[in-house]
Amino acid sequence: MPAIAKWEKSCGKHPTQKPLALLAQMILASTKKNALILDPFAGSSTTGIAGNVLERRFIGIEQETEYLQLSQARYEDLQHEGKKEFFKQHFYRLLNKENNN
Repeated sequence: MPAIAKWEKSCGKHPTQKPLALLAQMILASTKKNALILDPFAGSSTTGIAGNVLERRFIGIEQETEYLQLSQARYEDLQHEGKKEFFKQHFYRLLNKENNN
């Protein structure tokens, strides 16, 4: 699994941020499309970003305002045209999986 890419920290940094591809692999292995994912310690919402790209619903809980703002910026950045599809294809290609979940 690759390290966190520079573009993953383009909206800011979290001290324990995980690679998006790692969370994508966990989500694909344990959920189906439209599943609900709960992350009670959301941090920068890497789980939510990966889940959103993979068409899962997400509830994140975070008490630190700084990381809530980071999460919101990451989500808004993801909404730019073509970005979700780019990441989805990147995840499936990296994980050698077919896009059928």
